[in-house]
Amino acid sequence: MPAINCGSGASSARLERHLAVMGGPAVPQREAEGATVLMQELTARDRTRAKNSRGARVSLFAPLRRLRRTLFGNHG
Repeated sequence: MPAINCGSGASSARLERHLAVMGGPAVPQREAEGATVLMQELTARDRTRAKNSRGARVSLFAPLRRLRRTLFGNHG
């Protein structure tokens, strides 16, 4: 496991939990394929609506913002 020093307290605990999940056992390939298909279905967009909607592009960053908040809290 990489040595990442994020300080102490809640941020450090969140980081430790995420690293523990990432270092967990591998998911069977069949389950990973099923999850991939589900994500593709959930994120599929109507092409004409996506082309005309700026919000559709901006929403792609929402999962990254959630991950950042989970790892580092609501700072900054």
